[in-house]
Amino acid sequence: MRRLIFISHPYKNNPEKNLKKVMRICKYWWSKGYVPIAPNIIFSYMENDQDRPIIMRVCYALITLCPTFLSYGDSEGCREELEFAKKMGKKIKIMYERVDYEKMMQDVKDVIY
Repeated sequence: MRRLIFISHPYKNNPEKNLKKVMRICKYWWSKGYVPIAPNIIFSYMENDQDRPIIMRVCYALITLCPTFLSYGDSEGCREELEFAKKMGKKIKIMYERVDYEKMMQDVKDVIY
C-alpha cells in the first residue's frame, strides 16, 4: 500500500521552473512507492498570491493527512509548512541540504527538468 508524503517546495520566485522540479520530485517518489501530495501542482493554475491564507489552510489540512513531510526549500511558505508539520509531530526530512539530490533523481527520465 502506498503511503502519502507531503512535498514542500518553493513556488513564487520562478513558478514555471519550480513546477517542473516538483513534477520530477513527485515522479521520483511515486516510483519509490509513495503518493506525493504537492500543493505546487494542485495550485499551479494560480497566477498570484492573493489567496495565500486559503492556500495555506489547504496545505495544513494536507499535511495532517501525510505521515511524512519533505522540505525542498526555505521560502516563507516552506518554513510555515515545516513549522506546522513539527507541531503535528510528522516525520520530517529536509531534502534541499542533500548533496546527492540530483543523483537521487537520475532514474526519473520521463519528466524534463
